[in-house]
Amino acid sequence: MGDTGSGDTTGLMTFIYGNGNLPPMTGADSNPPVFSLGFDVHYPSQLNSGFRPEMAKGRRNLKDSYFNTDTKEDLGRVIDRSFQPVTEILLDLLDEGFRCAFGISGVVLEHLEEWYPDMLELLSHAATHQNAEVLAQTYYHSVAGLFVDPQEFVDELLMHRDLMKEHFSVVPTTFAHTDYPITPATAEALAGSGIGAAIIEGAAAERDPNHTYTYHGLPVLVTHCDLADDIAVRFPWREWDRWPLMADRYAEWISVSPGECVTLFLDYRIFGDIFRKETGILEFLRALPPALADVGVRTVHPSDVARIPPHGDIGETAGPTGPGNSQGYQRTILQQSALEALEAAGSLVTDREIWRYLLDTEHIRRMAMRSTACGRPLHAVSHQETYDYFASFMRILSHLEERSAASARSQRATLSLRCVPPESAFYFSSYDRPAGYAAHSLQELANMLEFTPDDVVRYHVERGDFYRWVDQVIGDAKLAKEIQDIEDRTRLRSAVQERIDTLWKRLR
Repeated sequence: MGDTGSGDTTGLMTFIYGNGNLPPMTGADSNPPVFSLGFDVHYPSQLNSGFRPEMAKGRRNLKDSYFNTDTKEDLGRVIDRSFQPVTEILLDLLDEGFRCAFGISGVVLEHLEEWYPDMLELLSHAATHQNAEVLAQTYYHSVAGLFVDPQEFVDELLMHRDLMKEHFSVVPTTFAHTDYPITPATAEALAGSGIGAAIIEGAAAERDPNHTYTYHGLPVLVTHCDLADDIAVRFPWREWDRWPLMADRYAEWISVSPGECVTLFLDYRIFGDIFRKETGILEFLRALPPALADVGVRTVHPSDVARIPPHGDIGETAGPTGPGNSQGYQRTILQQSALEALEAAGSLVTDREIWRYLLDTEHIRRMAMRSTACGRPLHAVSHQETYDYFASFMRILSHLEERSAASARSQRATLSLRCVPPESAFYFSSYDRPAGYAAHSLQELANMLEFTPDDVVRYHVERGDFYRWVDQVIGDAKLAKEIQDIEDRTRLRSAVQERIDTLWKRLR
């Protein structure tokens, strides 16, 4: 079992496995692994896909313009189809000794408290049950952990901790870190905030998911993506050679899985909403705990699994990834643009609540044609759909920054640093064809000038494109004049970056 460290582990294993014998790791005589199941209870605020700036003219409440006004009704339908029946099933199972965990976002708890207090009370009964564990999350189910500055990640972590303490009288110690890879910065932030372990996605870790590990000293549990997607993706597929998936067959797969543990973290909406009850998904959930017991698999909390001696240390994951792409796929250029704009906006906008609603991982996830599942519904859409969603997102973020400029220390600096929507972006091209990328802010322009080929820069300089975009779109006449006669790419980038640094100083 790897390095078990010092001290007696027999008591720990007795607690987890129910006997005094340490389980062998593999082989025909292996004890079944323990099973840890967590649920991601969240409902994102959907964007108003038809937003245009004129729709917000004269309005003080921008949230109603930026987001779908049917959120309350939509959530109500999700509650009827999924949240309520699933929670009622789990309460019965918890009473019978089943153990599971709940990761409840601050956003969904806010909505339930305001609109559906009866559902919140029901969920509270489940979350505070002696056989349930409450997990830590970012308050807004956000992408803040991908930012260079971890402060927003820490702030949301602490906000969520305080909310869980207020509503459920618990302080979570295990963090669900499954929408993007864990990093040294987020691991340090978690440890510094009193978190004792994190759940991460299996393929992103590039390790056998049937063991525990450490990452920069933090114990980590690795979700089993194949077993998760048997439920979250393949369950209703009649073309699947394992259809229909029955609880006893699934329990058998878990029981013969080599290693000490199997960890899953599933989107709550899969049960009854994404997959309607007609598929048999609710009956599957109800039948799973007794099926596990029949094959000798014990259900335990994630915090209990984290106490199993680690199998080793997980190294760094390679390359930038984004929500839904945490299994090693690179971010799309749209995701990258949106993430950079979001992080910069944190220092420009005055309404931080709206900005934080825009940090929801679901927004970035929808900017990829195909995102991985691993316990979430599979996401596959057309290029046009991803671009349209990105365009709506950037129009809203740009408008929010513009509306914030009047209250800023320097209105001019805020307007120069803001992002712009796609219809106003700077599209790079060469003499022959479009280059395939665009800048939506001065900072993104500076970043792209690092790798843009010289012939592309020459093409735009000869046409005066940089000058016109900075002058007429960004509205920074001073910078436009400075770069008007610059032909060298390195000098051009330096001039733009120096101006950016000067503008930020005016706001601090």
